[in-house]
Amino acid sequence: MLPRLHLHDLPGPKRAGRLSQVVEDLYSKGERVIVWVRDEGRRQILDGYLWTFRKLSFVPHCNWTPALGTEVVEPVVLVGEPVNPNGASVLVVGDDLPPMDWVGTFEAVHDFIAPDEEGESRAAAWAEAGLVPS
Repeated sequence: MLPRLHLHDLPGPKRAGRLSQVVEDLYSKGERVIVWVRDEGRRQILDGYLWTFRKLSFVPHCNWTPALGTEVVEPVVLVGEPVNPNGASVLVVGDDLPPMDWVGTFEAVHDFIAPDEEGESRAAAWAEAGLVPS
């Protein structure tokens, strides 16, 4: 069964703010979340941003490395490899598209679409993989 795809409008080139809002909303609903950010530098920036993006927000998370092992208790985990150490059912895509065979292991996927050719190309890649927005 294919995951449900949720595409979020990205008003500008920066994803961190919009992504943090979506992750906070998912966490507040009790979801366990994997955030895919392939680029380590961006992953570290997002790690810090999740602690500071809003004064009264709190999103317990960790930036996964192999040293943390395969079982992580935090409800939100940032990863750069196709792993799911917290048993999450939701995948949030923070940069490049992840491996599609791994995407299929989640119940829901959230991605961000910019209002330009790159956004159109990204939406087309999801459609080509058989996922359409729900």
